[in-house]
Order: sequence, then structure tokens, then C-alpha cells
Amino acid sequence: MRTAPSGRLVLLAGLVALATSPACGRGKPAPADHRFPNAPVVLISVDTLRSDRLPMYGYTKVRTPALDSLRKDSVLFERAWSHVPLTLPSHASLFTGLEPGSHGVLDNSGYRLAAGDPTLAELLKKAGYATGGAISAAVLGSASGIGRGFDFYDEKVQGTGPVSMLDFVERPGNETAGLLLGWIRQNSSRPFFAFLHTYEPHAPYEAPEPYRSQYPDRYDAEVAATDGIVGTFLDELKKMGIYDRALVIFLSDHGEGLGDHGEEQHGIFLYRESIQVPLVVKLPGQALAGTSVGAPVQLTDVFPTIGGVLGLSGFPERPGTVSLVALAAGAPAPARRIFAENFSPRIRLGWSELRSLVSEGHQYIEAPVPEFYDLVNDPAEKENLASRKPPELRAMVVETERRRTALRAPAAVDPEMAKKLQALGYLTGTPREEGGARPDPKDGIRSLARLQQAAELHTAGRSAEAVPILREVLAANPRLVDGWEILSSALEREGRTDEALAALKKTVALSPPGRSNYLVDVASLALRAGHAEDARRHAELARDLGDPRAYVVLGRLALREGKLSAALGVIDEGLKRFASSPPAGLHVLRAEVFGRQEKLAEAEAEYRRELEAHPRSLDAFSGLAIVAASRGDIAEAAKRVEAMVRALPTAEAYRTGVVSLRSFGRIDQARALLAEGRRAFPLDARLAREESALANPERDR
Repeated sequence: MRTAPSGRLVLLAGLVALATSPACGRGKPAPADHRFPNAPVVLISVDTLRSDRLPMYGYTKVRTPALDSLRKDSVLFERAWSHVPLTLPSHASLFTGLEPGSHGVLDNSGYRLAAGDPTLAELLKKAGYATGGAISAAVLGSASGIGRGFDFYDEKVQGTGPVSMLDFVERPGNETAGLLLGWIRQNSSRPFFAFLHTYEPHAPYEAPEPYRSQYPDRYDAEVAATDGIVGTFLDELKKMGIYDRALVIFLSDHGEGLGDHGEEQHGIFLYRESIQVPLVVKLPGQALAGTSVGAPVQLTDVFPTIGGVLGLSGFPERPGTVSLVALAAGAPAPARRIFAENFSPRIRLGWSELRSLVSEGHQYIEAPVPEFYDLVNDPAEKENLASRKPPELRAMVVETERRRTALRAPAAVDPEMAKKLQALGYLTGTPREEGGARPDPKDGIRSLARLQQAAELHTAGRSAEAVPILREVLAANPRLVDGWEILSSALEREGRTDEALAALKKTVALSPPGRSNYLVDVASLALRAGHAEDARRHAELARDLGDPRAYVVLGRLALREGKLSAALGVIDEGLKRFASSPPAGLHVLRAEVFGRQEKLAEAEAEYRRELEAHPRSLDAFSGLAIVAASRGDIAEAAKRVEAMVRALPTAEAYRTGVVSLRSFGRIDQARALLAEGRRAFPLDARLAREESALANPERDR
């Protein structure tokens, strides 16, 4: 077995091809045909995990005992590559064996996996497998098509803060793993395919204790926390007698920039830190345990590998892919280069798209200013050799030209819908392709760093400081949809509601036609700003586009107008249409209608139904406290406020709890809760303002 390199060689771990066979090391021999029919299949995808931040790839600043143990039982692929640094497109490639240009999912939103491309879950279900998955980020919701073929697919992921390209809604990985383990226990007696997706290494890096205190590097702390989650999950599989007989595949969808080339996170560049990923394969009975493969492999190779290990004949062929197990068993590595392509800079920012080819020792990046790197002697990719025109560069340029695909814009809306959009003052064509060269992402990456800085200030309650930064960023790049969204939120928090509404309307104008999410956001803000007709028109259009959240806005609008019967009609229509997955807030709104009718029992039941569907609903928690107070049971109301804060330890929950306790007359409890909240969120301006309110508790808020 290869030992971990040291010194300068640590930087080369996972980059230098083996000089001899693509596989080395010792382990239990696999069957001659490398097949394990009916073996359980467990696929673990850890979002945003860089391979070079794991001990198994030579990193020494974090401890990952669970993953180290898994590696000892598995085949380690030293140079595994993703085809795109984005969660949804990468998982689409993982599940179909196709590159993004073939399956057509080019970004995290605005695209759906085509029904004609069968997924792993669909193929394994057809082969008699039970199929279950649980995800930790909304970006992998079933609306994208990624959940097709799963008998069980838990996607009840919620958050309490603003969502943008910088911060998708997520669920703690231990909760996700627990849900999937429950499903596995129910299906352990039959062949099954289990997919676990965790999000911990993704920004914001907020690892729980004890990891946060153990590691000064916040990303390392998240990696250590991930190890704990995966370790507990694998331990449970061992207790159930599943681990030894299972095919377990551990990987990541993409890496993280961490500032190496100016990109703090991911989604733009195609450098090694963004698309080289960890990949280990544990075969049943720990066959080939401890083996390492040095030849470059790609995430699409997982697709034929699973079909081959299980001996299934129904898997479609995927030209350009290989069986990872065959490589581990000593088969010669194919002569191929790994292709990556990213349209997100163009779709979201109007910059040039990027493409990449990786060979045994080099990477070529097609950009307005092309790049060529020696991965063996310069693994950090600091010296661009393209101007020297090395021999391999021309061949890689030609191959990239041959393999490039065209941008697929989101589907256009029908003419009637286009008229409705025009009536609201929005362009309805697909985003215009301007002539001339598009900006190089390398020249614009600093604006994203400034955007992230502003987003962090806003999240910390320092919105007044965020606004001028956002104005600066948007002046330089007015097509930055997420910038307008964050600016709108910051302006609203500062009480500048009309400015906030104008900023938010920019998101609709810049979005592809047929997208409803920003229409609902505009409708909600217009309602809060008192522009009822503006809210109605946007919400009705969003409803016609099939957005379930539109019913919440329309119901609240009717409630505000005092039309209780009309409000119930809209709410019930939405609940009927989306019975299996009601939008957040619809049961809360129904509870408010009952509250106005003094039907407290019915109101409480609706708040509890909201929590069943959306366990992190702040409105439902606070509503339950209000119901108790309305009954005159102030002690119970205070208990419910305490339960809310414990379940949702956010700055907004603390603020809501303080306001509620003050309204209940529990001033001392309000002050104690505020002190706790201020310790947890010392920079939050909204909590700071509550101190002055508590100084005059009789003031009507």
C-alpha cells in the first residue's frame, strides 16, 4: 500500500500518475468478474469537499478518523474530477453518466433533467431495488428531476434567512443521515440503493461544537464535522450488518475556491481546487481494500461502475466512461482527457463561459485569456504556461473545440404568458446575447468577493454598511441578479421599502422568462409596502406559472382586506393543489384566519400542521405562543417562546421571542432572552434596537 507523501510531495498527492499499473496496494481479492449481484448500494455525496483538504489525500491539518477508516476498506482514486463546479449539474452527471452538455442541466436553477435520460435510481428500481434518498440542500429538490426514480426522497429542507447563489437553503447533515437510516432499516432485507447528500463544507462555514473550537480554519472545522456525520452513518450500517456486504461510494460533487485564485467559494472557475474531488469505492467484503488508482477518473465513471458491480445489463452505455473497479483491479487506463464546462458565469453574470481539459499531467482552461498548467510541478496552478505554447496545448485546444457544447437557454413561455409579463413591464424574450467578446471571469471575480462581503454584513444585521457596497457592485455589473436581491433585502431592513421594491423588480427583469420565484418575492414585498394591486398582479402571474407560494401572498392580501371567506378559499385551493408538499406559510395563514374568528383550537391545529410540513417555521412557533396567550395562559405562552428559540437559535427567533415576551408582560424574561441573544449575535442591529424598546416596555409595538 502506498504511504502518504510528505514535504513537497504532499502538494502532489493525488496529482502524479502512477508510473506502473493504475492500481496498487493489497486488499481482499474481488471475484474474477468483479460482480456482486443484489449488493446494497450506498452513495454518499458531501457537497463542496476539496480532495486536498482530507488526510487520505495528504492533508495534515484536520482529523477525519471515520473517513480514514473507510479509505482503508476501499479503493482510493487519487485524481477524480467533476465536470462542473455546481451542485445540481454535477449530481445530474453523477446520476446519468452524462456530461452537462449532454444532459442539459447547466446551472443550479432554471433547468430540469430530461425524462429521456434514465437515472441511477430509475435503473436500479427497474432492477428490483428499493430506492431511497435524503438531501441537505434545496438545490437538489425533486422539481429539478434529480429525485426521479426514488421510492423515498426526503427534501424537506428549510432555512430562515435570504437565499441567493451564495447561500442555498440547507439542513444539518446529521438530520438528513438520520432520516435516511430510518428508511434503510425498513428496507434492509431487500436490495436497496441509498443516496445521502450532506452540505456541511458548503459556505457559510459554521461547524457545530466541538469542531468549531478545535480548528481555527472554519472550512477545516466543517470537514471534521462532516467526518463525524459520515462516521455515525457508517457505524449504523455496520450495526445493521449492511456495511460489509454493501457497495459504498463516497465522493463530492465539486470543490471550493477558498481564495486560491480569487474565488472564495465555487461556481465560476474550473481550477483544480474547484473540480478535483475525493472519490473512494468500498466493494462488498472489502474487496481490493487499500488499493489506490492514480489515473485520472471522472464522476460520470460512477454510473457504469455501479451497473457493472451489480451485474446489471439494463444500464445504457456511456461512451468515454470506464469502470472504476476495472481500473482498481489492474485494467489499463484509457487514453482520455477529462472534460469540464461551466456556463454559469455567462448565465448569471454575462461573463464568458469556461471549459477545461485535464490530462495525465496538465490542465488547459479555455477562457478569453487561455490558461495551461503543469499539474505535476505546479499543482497550485500559479504559472500560466499558455504563452509558451507547449506541445500538448495545441492538441488540447483542438479537442476542447470538438467537445464544446452550446448554451441552452431556459424554455420560453407561451405568447399569452409573455403578454402578462409585458403588462408588468418586463422583457419576455430570452436573455439577449450581446455581440463581441464577453468579459473574462478572471477580471470580474473581485466583484463577487465584494458581493459576499455585503451579504455577510447584511446577514450580521449591518445592512446600512452593506447597501453602498452593493450599489458599487451593481454599478459595475448591473446583471447580477443576486446582488439586486440582497440589496432589496438590505434596503427593506433599513425601512427604505419603495427603493427595496424597485431593486427587487430588477430580479424579474433579468431572470429567464417563465421563472416565478422572483415574481412571488416582488408580490410579497409589494404587499408589505402597501401596494396591494402591484402585489396582486405579480402573485396572480406567479400562480399561473405554478408557483405554490403565490397562494400565500394572495391569501394574505385577502386577509388584509378583511375578506376572510375569500382568504380561506385561496388557501384551501393552494392546499388542495399542493397537498403533498404545501408551501411554507399556507397553514400559518389559515391559522390567522381562524384566529380572527376566535377559533383558537382550529388555529392551534393549523400552526401544528405547519410545523409538520415545515419544522423550522418561525411563524408557526410564534403563532403557538400567541394562541396560548390569547387563552390567558401566559406561562404556557412563555414556555412556547422558549421552545421556539431552542428549536431555532437564530437572531430573528431571539428578536421575535423578545417582542413576544414583552407583549405578554414578561419583561424580566424578555430581558434575559435578549441578553442571551446579544451574546450569540453581538453584531445584530435588530437585537440592539430591542434594548431601547425594553427600556420603555409600555410602548405599543
